[in-house]
Amino acid sequence: MATQDVIKKPVTPIKTTRSGILTALSAFFIWGIFPLYFKQLAAYDATEIIGHRIIWTFACLLVVLVATKRWQWIDTLKQNPRWIAFSFISGLIIATNWLTYVWAVNHDRILEASLGYFIGPLVGVALSMVLFKERLRPLQWIAIGFALLSVVIQVVMLGSLPWISLILAFSFSTYGTIQRQTPLTAVDAMFVETTLLVPICLWWFWQADVVSSQLSFWFSPNIWLLMLAGPITLIPLLLFNKSTKMVAFSILSFMNYLTPTFIFFLAVFYYKEHFDLHRLAVFGLIWLGLLLFSIDLWRHRPSKALKAKRLREAAL
Repeated sequence: MATQDVIKKPVTPIKTTRSGILTALSAFFIWGIFPLYFKQLAAYDATEIIGHRIIWTFACLLVVLVATKRWQWIDTLKQNPRWIAFSFISGLIIATNWLTYVWAVNHDRILEASLGYFIGPLVGVALSMVLFKERLRPLQWIAIGFALLSVVIQVVMLGSLPWISLILAFSFSTYGTIQRQTPLTAVDAMFVETTLLVPICLWWFWQADVVSSQLSFWFSPNIWLLMLAGPITLIPLLLFNKSTKMVAFSILSFMNYLTPTFIFFLAVFYYKEHFDLHRLAVFGLIWLGLLLFSIDLWRHRPSKALKAKRLREAAL
């Protein structure tokens, strides 16, 4: 899934094109309909599904890297060897995010998953404040306050902590925070992460008592649906990366909310998950917080800051 923490803010504004918008929409739409795919895998254990997702994503990325002769990341890691360890940690974090999401989808808790991805941008801002000592603007503080209030309401009114939402929000925001610092591109970073995780997945299959533990299963027709996890993971990532060069940062940030919106609509209108007034209050506070956050983002967009800087320089 995308979140604006993953987007590296460009130094100069990017001119938005129609093809860029369509490319970004395609990425967010594919991410948004992931539940339709994972529901087809409900017969498998969630950990088993993620094991396959990691293995087949690695395989697809390897094909891309070989086809494009993309090996610069090797020199990058030689120059920054500590990022091998950081890549392993970030791989574990994104695997946790994937596992939680798949478990939620196949246990009819898609609404909680969508809430997690709505909260994600606000958690990312809070992490930036704590880790990078970034100063928050007033509207950002208020937006985070609404997010905290929504969690309190969930606990008081529904009698439970929204652990699925919180794990998804914190894991993806933490992953995005690491990606802001990595010297690798998103595609290269995911290849390194999956490379480091593949041995763990194979070991898990070997010792676990699941269908994938049987060698014959890997040569059966049933493997094809699980193999799709690779391209389904890679295609939206490639589309999203391409769109970052064709869509302005501010617009792309707003479009990030499309993915949890698609997930929300699937949960409520297609899968008919329970949505009462209490849950409306929780989502309402998050949406209000995101509205304030978006207003603040738009008011401080890069193009506006650059324009103001040019006006000041022209006045001198």
